Amino acid sequence: MTCHVVLLDNSQFVTTFDQKIVLGKDLFDLVCQRVQVPTNKKQYFGLQYIDQEDGDLNWLNLDKALLTSRKSEPLVYQFAVKVFPKDPLKMEQGLQKQILLQIKGLLNRGKLSLPVEKHAEIDGLYVQAALGDFIAKRHKRGYLEDLLGLFYCPPTGINSEEHISEERYEIMVRDLHKRHRGMSREEAISAAIEVCKELPEYGAWKHYGGTDPSKGNEVVFCVSIYGIRICQLKSKFPETGEECHNFHWRDIISMVCDKEKFCLYLTDAAAADASGLTCRVFRFDKGLYSHKAAQRLLVDAENHQKFFFEDNPVRATVMRSLSVDVKTLNRMRSLRAGSVSFLRSKTGLSFRRGTST
Repeated sequence: MTCHVVLLDNSQFVTTFDQKIVLGKDLFDLVCQRVQVPTNKKQYFGLQYIDQEDGDLNWLNLDKALLTSRKSEPLVYQFAVKVFPKDPLKMEQGLQKQILLQIKGLLNRGKLSLPVEKHAEIDGLYVQAALGDFIAKRHKRGYLEDLLGLFYCPPTGINSEEHISEERYEIMVRDLHKRHRGMSREEAISAAIEVCKELPEYGAWKHYGGTDPSKGNEVVFCVSIYGIRICQLKSKFPETGEECHNFHWRDIISMVCDKEKFCLYLTDAAAADASGLTCRVFRFDKGLYSHKAAQRLLVDAENHQKFFFEDNPVRATVMRSLSVDVKTLNRMRSLRAGSVSFLRSKTGLSFRRGTST
């Protein structure tokens, strides 16, 4: 079995396994060894692959065997940041670079929108990190695109609200590059990370195609290490509009997928017992693959919630004690008149319907 993994610097890691059954963890460990990810930081990263049915990206389950049912080899994966750390500056220098490359990739693919000035500020520092000091004889007009290739992407209609010509933008970045003379590559990476971590949407993985049934409008789910923000969708992708809900991990007792529905079961953060439970239900509208979109959101949310559990063991214990069995929740949602009495008889919880049911 041959596997190709595209790394964040766009290079490829290729490996071959002789055994028939290979776990995702086996491949991931080899990739982390190549990228030099310490064992205690592996949880921030993962491998993605393209879903053959709807073309979207899935996170590889590291505990399961690699799928060998694909018609042809090699199996292709992408190394990526799975969870952005709260303070990336506390990460090792090499990992800071990986985080910066991930953010650059999101910008270049139109998954993140920034003002032109922030674009240029990040690019000016990235150029210093990649090329070193500005040298007039070497860095002439067009040098950014020539030397940085795919990692140089001026603001466009999909990653910035503002419009600027490529020539003017190159001058902006070149002038910033000149100002960074004497800054080491490591210092430039850390300075760029400092800018990135202050961005309003730093660390948020976005999920599109959801709707809020209570309002009937399309929403974007922004999953981060802090929780799940749900915002209105602006007419211009990928920007998010006004915030509708902001659920912290301490308030989310359980998350469930039911086909195209994504359900959040919430309680008061200060509650020490099962004094109340509220359900918020959202739907995905992606035709035949709506259930896949809901499942991806659930996987992403669970990946992030793990960090809250690790940082807050006492609250995590309380949350687990309040958590209702998934099968019970699914059955409870399918009931109508008797749903509340069924939940009370099984769990003793006082259940309230949220406004988004």
